[in-house]
Amino acid sequence: MSKQIISIGASANDGTGDPLRNAFDKTNDNFNELYLALGDANNPVDLFDINSNLDLLGKPHKVSFLYDTKLNLDNVNPGTYHGSIGHAHDTGSLYYAHGTWRRLLSDTSTGAILNYVDPLTPFVYNTNIIGSETNGYVLSTSANGSYSWVEGGGSSYADANVDTHLNTSSATSNQVLSWTGSDYDWVAQSSGGGSYADANVDTHLNVSGASANEILSWTGSDFAWVADATGSGGTAITIQDEGSALATAATTINFVGSGVVATGTGATKTITISGGGSYANADVNAHLNTSGASTNQILSWTGSDFAWVTDQTGGGGSSTFAALTEIALADLDVHDIAVPATSVHVMTPNGSSSYRSDIHGTTDNPTIYVNAGETIAFDLTGVTGSHPFQIQTTSDAQYNTGLIHIATDGARTTGASAQGKTSGTLYWKVPGSISGDYEYICTSHSSMKGTITIADPSAGGGSLPSRISPSQATSSIANGAVANLDITGFKGYALYTITTSAAAWVTLYTDGAARTADGSRTESTDPAPDAGVIAEVITTGAQTVRLSPGAIGYNLESTPTTNIPVTVRNKSGGNAVITVAIEILQLEA
Repeated sequence: MSKQIISIGASANDGTGDPLRNAFDKTNDNFNELYLALGDANNPVDLFDINSNLDLLGKPHKVSFLYDTKLNLDNVNPGTYHGSIGHAHDTGSLYYAHGTWRRLLSDTSTGAILNYVDPLTPFVYNTNIIGSETNGYVLSTSANGSYSWVEGGGSSYADANVDTHLNTSSATSNQVLSWTGSDYDWVAQSSGGGSYADANVDTHLNVSGASANEILSWTGSDFAWVADATGSGGTAITIQDEGSALATAATTINFVGSGVVATGTGATKTITISGGGSYANADVNAHLNTSGASTNQILSWTGSDFAWVTDQTGGGGSSTFAALTEIALADLDVHDIAVPATSVHVMTPNGSSSYRSDIHGTTDNPTIYVNAGETIAFDLTGVTGSHPFQIQTTSDAQYNTGLIHIATDGARTTGASAQGKTSGTLYWKVPGSISGDYEYICTSHSSMKGTITIADPSAGGGSLPSRISPSQATSSIANGAVANLDITGFKGYALYTITTSAAAWVTLYTDGAARTADGSRTESTDPAPDAGVIAEVITTGAQTVRLSPGAIGYNLESTPTTNIPVTVRNKSGGNAVITVAIEILQLEA
């Protein structure tokens, strides 16, 4: 029976649906069909176990896996029903789902399996094999994938097989067994053959033709007795070490030395050793006789002989400054100490974008401070040949006054000749009459340029220093991002103003550790009294903030330096390069 559908009408209570009696009659009919299919009219059988798996063992059921055609079965997704089985009526075969519907072989006792192709058919059935199956033949495959019956293997190789090819009845004297390319055959021996008689030996080796101390030698075509050129059988040579026997007997004599020459193309070699004869007193007197030497002279090699010359070494000591033991231990060169300087900056390049000074760490193009009348030194050992170093004015004109360059070999140049060096040490005796800003620059890379600020000790009355305004810029940072700067100032200083080029939150610290510890503090939180914060400002744009009264700043590293640690947070609203300048007055040397 087909499933009976209960009509429910087009809408609620519209009177178009099935009456209640008719509806429940259809319901009963549908249930009766289910009960009969799953057991009997009153007791259906549970076909599933507690794990919801189909359980048909010992239970009446009408579960069928029948499909009319293989095409209908293929329309069922084998991935969805992985592990299921199905029977295609048109092929008469059973299939299981595993990636695809895979066909199972069936018992053929009731008839052949329809539409089945044995995968071995193209290869091993008689209709596809070349030749016929013969006793003693084996199945062989070729490079093109075909099979054929070939002779070989199988039964043992009998005497008759040997007789066919190797029977001595067909061989004659002095013949040899040879492979013709397809079989073995007895053929005439092309060379040699027969026994080697005494007469053959006598022809070549008979001692009657040999003389004393001759040896048997191959001439290229035969043997012959020739004179022994090896020394064998002659008088033995004993090799000793200055009259003493060697621990191990020698078989080879090896002459060494630049004056030893072996000549001769034959068996006889001539060994020539230059010089010869003893060195007499007269030979010594000709060169070393003290009668020709004066006080404080030393014996020196001129290139062709010895001669007495004036001692240039200072009495037998080191002849160069670098060779002195103390200098080597201190790792000093003459250019390091040639001119007394108040400070020495070891300059190195940061790529081709900036110079760095060991005094200012990783700060690029740091501002360097010096008082008028003092001497400052720039060690150029690490500058390399790509970055010539020059001192100039802020208008890019060379400034040569007071410049002294000492090369690594001690060579001294001054003024304009001291400019553009890439090694050694450049000293600048800053004239007492100048002050303000000057510059150092790489003449090959304009971005490698920094400021040298010269303070006038007499300015401001007496020896009091003048205030300065060092600055430093961040790289381009995002809005809200933080950058750390290190501004070169003084160990102790009075802080007057802080200037920013854009809106920012700027904090000055006593040391790097204080800056790191304060890194998580929010803008609305005041720092603790002992947090190491010197001062901080929040600007709304390009702005100068005056500290009134001024603040006292100082460096609290374990070894105080002139470095002022600064933190900058961008508040400009976008990416920005922010320059921070501070106005300070030196309080500590």
